[in-house]
Amino acid sequence: MKTVILYEDQDILVCKKPAGLAVQSARASEMDMESELRNYLHGGGLHVVHRLDQPVEGVLVFARSSAMAAKLDAQMKNGTMKKYYRALACGRMPRTEGEWIDKIVKKGNGVGEIVTDGNANAEAKRAVLSYQVDSYDADINVSNVKICLQTGRFHQIRLQFSHAGHPLVGDRKYGDENAKRIAEDLGLASVALCAERLCFRHPRTGKQMDFSVTPGFHKK
Repeated sequence: MKTVILYEDQDILVCKKPAGLAVQSARASEMDMESELRNYLHGGGLHVVHRLDQPVEGVLVFARSSAMAAKLDAQMKNGTMKKYYRALACGRMPRTEGEWIDKIVKKGNGVGEIVTDGNANAEAKRAVLSYQVDSYDADINVSNVKICLQTGRFHQIRLQFSHAGHPLVGDRKYGDENAKRIAEDLGLASVALCAERLCFRHPRTGKQMDFSVTPGFHKK
């Protein structure tokens, strides 16, 4: 099993998703996290609470009943579930920290787009994140960035960083040739983005839960 289980009890499973493995797949022949975990549970209850893009690695929580899923979903909607990411972004960020507010629309061809006042779209959703630059590597011209995701829009982090002129290293969908070249130089086969930390309250006990992983692309 490619999925790594970090914690489990009768109500939830907290797992690390490897880069390249889909959370769910439309193809019956393609293994995904949900299928792996259902096999692990021998067919027991499992509910997907949130997702990560297939190229992205990191922490996810799954519910083992619809009641627990509803409580976790409520935490996502009211902001008490906190999601922290780490990424390698091309170039030197102009500020060491900041907040970006954009509007994103999901298009029919499997990509997202930042919309501006000039091409407003009624289907666009508000996207908010804050970031802090941990370090900058001048040799490869890459910023090591911590991100707090305040909304969970389609391809949000990848879109917002690309729109700001700092595409994520290895992003084949929204990156440029430089982003691909740096990934090759670093030996990265996927986008340098990881859901590094997940904080929430246990849906049954209310206990604060806090899980972290080290990104596979980690650079100090």
